[in-house]
Amino acid sequence: MREIVTTPDAPPSSSPVSQATKSGGMVFIGGQMPRDPKTDKIVEGAEAQARCSMDHCLALLEAAGVGPDDVTLAIVYVTDLAAKPAVNSVFREAFGDKPPARNLVAVKEIGEGAIVEIGLIAVS
Repeated sequence: MREIVTTPDAPPSSSPVSQATKSGGMVFIGGQMPRDPKTDKIVEGAEAQARCSMDHCLALLEAAGVGPDDVTLAIVYVTDLAAKPAVNSVFREAFGDKPPARNLVAVKEIGEGAIVEIGLIAVS
């Protein structure tokens, strides 16, 4: 059985999949392209984007009844591999010294100038 989980408290996102999906003992959170709640535009800068995207994903995890310790894999899309140090910094903030495995995927363009988009998979 598949359950869709959303939360009004999650930071804004321009992702069409701004939700968590619980299925088969796992929680899947679609990649998030973060929006600035004041301007409704994509957040500027790799670290700020990664932080907003992570905050959004963590809020959805909480709404789905799981926490950061339950995350087993993160999928990160970047438009520039130079953003990797900023992404790593945000992961250390969110997960400490033992972050989940990451699959970093470089793409030429995500849309609307986005640089970083994060999705998470967790055990529920």
